[in-house]
Amino acid sequence: MEELEPQKSGVSRRTVTKAMAWAVPAIAIAAPAPAFAISGSPPRVVIGQACKLPGASNQGCGDVYANCPGLDTNKAYAFPIQITNTDDQTIYITDVDITTAGTLDFDVRCISPAFCTPIAAGATIKILVYANSNNSANTEEDVTLTVTWGHSVDTTGGTCTLTDPDHTPVVAGPVHVSSFPPCSSKNPFPQGAPTCDPPFYPNPV
Repeated sequence: MEELEPQKSGVSRRTVTKAMAWAVPAIAIAAPAPAFAISGSPPRVVIGQACKLPGASNQGCGDVYANCPGLDTNKAYAFPIQITNTDDQTIYITDVDITTAGTLDFDVRCISPAFCTPIAAGATIKILVYANSNNSANTEEDVTLTVTWGHSVDTTGGTCTLTDPDHTPVVAGPVHVSSFPPCSSKNPFPQGAPTCDPPFYPNPV
């Protein structure tokens, strides 16, 4: 039985530097770009079905845990996002920020595929964002996700640094998450044994 840690109020924020049950798809658009921003169309971001990873039993998720330093197997969450590059140039995702207005405080530990993975012009990819939380309770949340992107990056020393930071980040949300069921790719979600690869939608799209 999971222990509930003390809840906290107010807005919480975790910036990703390392690596929702929802009613409708959350489609993000970029805020108005500043005058000095380099030209380029912002990526389209769709938030999928967030869920809780299956905990210490792993359920075949051992590889995910091993490749995600600091991931707490008892309080881990997965946030699938779909990124579509609407630009005519390759883009890179270098940062993700999760803000909540509820009791859960998400600390992203890694993503798959990793930051600085190239996304070709016109391509759509699935990114899984893995995060720890301060509380393992299945609670409601209003979640906002901000994605930092650009056309040029520096990967020296295994880091992922944006070298053209003039692009306005893309903001998705806030999205109301009514619950975080166990991750499962079974249809209909969330029935079936948990897996490490949560689906994007309640029904195939």
